[in-house]
Amino acid sequence: MAKNTLQELYLRNDSFRDRKPHILALLTSHMIGMEPGFSYLKELTKEDITLRMTAEEEMLKQVQLQKLVLLTGNDDWISPSMVHEQLIDHFDEIFLPILSFSLITDILSLNEKRPMVRIILKGLLRGKRVTALKAGGDPFSQYWKLKGMDKGPDLLKRKLNQQLAELKMLGIRLLEFNEPADFAVQPLKKTVITDESLRFAHLNKLDQIAVPKGAIITPLARDTAKELKIEIILH
Repeated sequence: MAKNTLQELYLRNDSFRDRKPHILALLTSHMIGMEPGFSYLKELTKEDITLRMTAEEEMLKQVQLQKLVLLTGNDDWISPSMVHEQLIDHFDEIFLPILSFSLITDILSLNEKRPMVRIILKGLLRGKRVTALKAGGDPFSQYWKLKGMDKGPDLLKRKLNQQLAELKMLGIRLLEFNEPADFAVQPLKKTVITDESLRFAHLNKLDQIAVPKGAIITPLARDTAKELKIEIILH
């Protein structure tokens, strides 16, 4: 944690200097165990990245934070309640080391009431790359065989496999637990604020709109903002 914090302070005022990719890992529990996820996270501590972590409240009730630090080899943890929209913007990628059945189902059903799913959906909608280890959701994984849980009916296996395919269609990158991840910083598409955007805000009786830093605001949009007395706030 100290190393990551010092690096962020060092780079804060130097936008021209290369920086490490910033990764946010979200942890949940799984009925078949979490060993592949923990092992993968330990390996990631050797990579040239800034890795910060948070876990669902339910998982923190099952496993003490001190034990999670030992299991993952990472002491840079964020409280789940601190992961808000502005914080997500500071990360280049969201990483899911453990794909539980309920997490897969809630992502596919767009269950924004579950805090972890809300973070994932916001990340996807804001153009962040989301990567997950597929072991927890892949019934044909060698890990399932090692746990003696490869004997289920074919219908169940096909359903689980189909869910993984749907996750990929949502834009989530899936990795094997022995597959290295490329966490290189990906260029984000710029948000473009147009005249139409301002007129939409006016129709909804808004006198100010908040747009992400780096957004492209067209000259006509700026003129329309003045005309309609709408304040554009960069955040």
